[in-house]
Amino acid sequence: MLVESGTYGIKGLPRPADAITRTHTHENSIPYVEKLPVRYEISALASSTDPDLRRQWTLFVLALEKFKLKPVGEKLSYFQVAGIHGYPENTWDGAPEPRADPENPKAGDQPFGGYCNHNGLNFPTWHRPYMALFEQCVWDNMNEVINHWENKHGLKGPELELWKTAKDTWRMPYWDWARQQSYNEDFAYPQVLIQGPVRIYVPDAVKEYYPPSGLYANPFWSFENPEKDNHGNPLPFGLMPKGKGDYNIRDNPVKHDAGPPSEKGDQAWLPWSLATGTSRYGIFVNKNAKRFMGLEGVNNAWVANNHLANMTWYPINKNQEAREQSEDDEDEEQDEVPKEPYFKWNPGTLADSVNRMFCPHYNDTWGKFASTKWTKESHEGSNTGFLSLEYIHNNVHNIVGGSDYQTGIGHMSDVPVAAFDPIFWLHHTQIDRLLAIWQSLYPSLWWDKDEPGEGNVRDDQPDDPLFPFHDKDNGDPVKDVWTANKCRDWTVFNYQYDDLQSLSEKALDADKALDECKFKDLLQAYIQKTYPTTQHLLCDIKKAPIIKIPDGLRPKPGSNSWYDYIINIKYDRYALNGTAYTIKFYLGGPKGERITHYEPQNYVGSVYTFGGGSRESQDSCSNCKKQADKSILSCAQVPLTIQLLHHTIDGLKDHPLETFDQVEKYLELHLRWKVYGFGGIEVPKKDYEQLSKTEITVLRGIGQPQQVAAPLKRDALEGLALSSFSLMATEAPIPDSNVKNPVAVPPTYDNNSYKPLASITHGKAFGLQQDGGYKAQV
Repeated sequence: MLVESGTYGIKGLPRPADAITRTHTHENSIPYVEKLPVRYEISALASSTDPDLRRQWTLFVLALEKFKLKPVGEKLSYFQVAGIHGYPENTWDGAPEPRADPENPKAGDQPFGGYCNHNGLNFPTWHRPYMALFEQCVWDNMNEVINHWENKHGLKGPELELWKTAKDTWRMPYWDWARQQSYNEDFAYPQVLIQGPVRIYVPDAVKEYYPPSGLYANPFWSFENPEKDNHGNPLPFGLMPKGKGDYNIRDNPVKHDAGPPSEKGDQAWLPWSLATGTSRYGIFVNKNAKRFMGLEGVNNAWVANNHLANMTWYPINKNQEAREQSEDDEDEEQDEVPKEPYFKWNPGTLADSVNRMFCPHYNDTWGKFASTKWTKESHEGSNTGFLSLEYIHNNVHNIVGGSDYQTGIGHMSDVPVAAFDPIFWLHHTQIDRLLAIWQSLYPSLWWDKDEPGEGNVRDDQPDDPLFPFHDKDNGDPVKDVWTANKCRDWTVFNYQYDDLQSLSEKALDADKALDECKFKDLLQAYIQKTYPTTQHLLCDIKKAPIIKIPDGLRPKPGSNSWYDYIINIKYDRYALNGTAYTIKFYLGGPKGERITHYEPQNYVGSVYTFGGGSRESQDSCSNCKKQADKSILSCAQVPLTIQLLHHTIDGLKDHPLETFDQVEKYLELHLRWKVYGFGGIEVPKKDYEQLSKTEITVLRGIGQPQQVAAPLKRDALEGLALSSFSLMATEAPIPDSNVKNPVAVPPTYDNNSYKPLASITHGKAFGLQQDGGYKAQV
């Protein structure tokens, strides 16, 4: 392949000779290719004892490290491929320079400049060829590793062929952050991401050149600047060597105060030019010395894990703590301790959100599923359709990176530099997997509705060029470009996902083609088993000997349905000069008092805007303002029912909720929110006019359990358990049903059942008022 001249064609990794396409020919068919290599969950790949997968893992580790070390001036260096997402805002692979002109937009233009698509309908599809490019680059580096072993160290014969096969069957792994990890039975980083060294399994011919222990520096830990000073130390990203100044990384914003934000009222800015490596919750401000700490690249994985597990149900009262201790110590004398329920399976915000996103009719158009972009034409009258793939993606960026100087900030939380962190690629491969699942469930929902309509800036179309991703070597840099329609079928890149391939193989007809109806039923059952939701928690409560389901939760006595509470948020992503900010929601306070305590145990959810900032200069914020003036707003949703259930049974003084008959008064008294700018600095109420387009509404609707007739025998359904993917699985509750041999699938949430509850938000900033309006200042 030509590298530095001519376009670089992204074509996917080699397709095995025995891989057979068995996709139906009708429009909107679900892709199925027999014997196609799969993308594994990272925990499954890293911990596998299978010799073939161990070879894949070893090559991945070595190739990724080699990729990261390539000089910044090489087109196919890790630095330049990551830089496509934002900084240093250079053109790539001969593609047209990205423009930001909301007044006269052309296909592919982005509001902040840069190539990356956010807050638009091509958000998930732009990232699909991007992940394929990264995958292809890692594979190219695998070739270099094996060629070196062959030419320099004499690797040959059957052993050489085994490693070449491993290379050609490897695919980029994903991190499913919505599943609990088995090593700590919690929502957390994969274990491989918290280890300094990782274990590799090199061939005997080269073992003497690698550590005898088999432990190798973890390439997922961070990314250091490959350009070094005279002592071999990585240079700051904003101080590249002579002749490479075009690759300097800038701060965000570019114009800022001279020192770090150390006093109240100081401008928050992000010191990306000073960093020599990427961090996760690693950069702090030393207020006494007035300098930044952690610029060398620090990974505080335990802080990230605390944030990932924030909504997990812990043993929080004395009896529960005593029970937990008795189980840990296996002390028989502790058996006298009253055993209150300890709910092992808390759905958590991520799992519940993913489950909802896939529920039938929750998002009834491509636009609602794909993007945070809010439009009057699509969202007025829609109550459930505020929870998009992009919104969930945004929150994960924040949870993984950190955006508060008190707990540490990290690159993943800021658009221009997020892709430099190696975890970015695991996260976005997961986003592509969720996109593939959605396409499998709802293949006809693909730009199915004209959006956005009159009064809005032109939105993405499925044939818009996804610059700078070319589909041909030495092609036309403007015309030979991937589009959403070209990569709608993800198997054109010669990969499938481990779980989708396994489910497909269980749903074949007599001709070995995919039985699409059977496959969809299996996939829905798998989703319900994989991503626990409110229904799972209700099932656990029902089984508990002491706790009963709170009165008032059921719309009707004896019903299996439940009242579902959500917060819908409409916000201006381009407020606060386009920098990212967070709206955090808290629920809890003293009984009967109109007070909210902003404490960790009362935190119930958030919206992270994942803004890109002013980028090249402060002046470019005028583009953000023009976007806002054109009513380009965003939307998000925070489900509340799980947190409310916890509040009825956890016994905390700040949670005086005993029955759902009281829930709306409880929300009125104790639900409030605060806005925090990047760096964790609270936005003062006097500045709320900058956020005047924010609208916050609490709604109550009805969730209803669903089931289908089991598409397989019960023992075959057990094969859906996630233990086969080295992660935690749930027992999917099956409600009372007239369906023969029923299996649970995601619930339904009737859009028309949701009613706004103005009494809860009346008198609160940005909240729905009793007169039907919204106010920034109340």
